[in-house]
Amino acid sequence: MTVPTDTWTTGDTEIIARAVIEAPSIHDTQPWNLRLPGRSAELDERLEFAEPGLDPLRPDRLISCGTALANLELGIRVLGWRTHTTLLPDPERPEMIARVDAVEVRPPTGSDLRFYAAISHRRSHRESFARIPVAAATLADVMAAVDEVPGVQVRLLASDEAPVLAETLTYSAEEVRRNPHYQREMFSWTSHWQPEGTTEIVTDWNTGLDADGPAGKALVTTGIPNTTALAEAIDRESVLVFSTATADPIDLIRVGIATERAWLAAVDARLSASVLTHPLRVEDSAARFADRLALPGRPQLIMRIGY
Repeated sequence: MTVPTDTWTTGDTEIIARAVIEAPSIHDTQPWNLRLPGRSAELDERLEFAEPGLDPLRPDRLISCGTALANLELGIRVLGWRTHTTLLPDPERPEMIARVDAVEVRPPTGSDLRFYAAISHRRSHRESFARIPVAAATLADVMAAVDEVPGVQVRLLASDEAPVLAETLTYSAEEVRRNPHYQREMFSWTSHWQPEGTTEIVTDWNTGLDADGPAGKALVTTGIPNTTALAEAIDRESVLVFSTATADPIDLIRVGIATERAWLAAVDARLSASVLTHPLRVEDSAARFADRLALPGRPQLIMRIGY
């Protein structure tokens, strides 16, 4: 019988690192650092991304760190270890998101193996889905993947609630349409449901519009989608709303964990998905959305699921 060493092997490190690297993140920035001391793993937030003062992108960076943490735990479990995770473990190091300890040898479960395999197949589907309804049982399995994440509520948007989401997206678009800095984001959320453009006006993005933005060009829009048409498009899809009681860092990290678990469950069921967060960060859009749907907390993320 081989006795495990008290450090990760080169093969172990490759499996763990690959899982973390492939986690979804805001603008694909991977705003985390990974360390593997002993038979543990530590995930830190990369502070070089922080903006001085009020940092509007930090909630999404924390959610991104949560998705990486979900994959990190999976990577360790498929290596045959039971994991123990501590969120925000060191008050003296607020950038430290989590510490994951491999506490005892334990074979991975079937779902661990399937979800780990799904990591490499997960992609953001940024176009309309096929008009094939997702079975209720399949959606229930996707939502069940979140059950063990404390503090996160997941709700399936009802058909008669599609107009509420459409109105929220339109409201957010109206709020930012005159701000070039945000128009890249506006295109990303309106194009999800209207990839042909419809009322959108698509122009080139260049660094002159945003001195702090990335080099090169990207598509942006200054058009506002038709709310009725948008609601009809949303109603043809399955949409999950992730909410928390607070916007504290620990709850945002948990949203990320829940999001990645649900996403991998969807991929395992041969589904595709994508997520939206930015329209919920604009002015009071999240509060308005929560009030209209009588949500138990603050909506943090919207997930689209389909074939």
